[in-house]
Amino acid sequence: MLEDIEELLSKLPFEPFRIVISSGDKYAVSNPHNVAIGKSKLSYFFPRSDHWVFIRLNQITAIESLKSASKS
Repeated sequence: MLEDIEELLSKLPFEPFRIVISSGDKYAVSNPHNVAIGKSKLSYFFPRSDHWVFIRLNQITAIESLKSASKS
């Protein structure tokens, strides 16, 4: 899962995605600067805010694309 997140963060052009954890919480990554990866955790920084959370890598259950299904 870590390799997938790293790949998504470095993809050009960047495509937003969502991190889903075992509690059911979801974190939308709309900018690659919203996430910092550590050895066993990642830090998620909420956009336009001073708030952040640590997410243990072993709690991540899914990564979902936020790419729009239909573009107008």
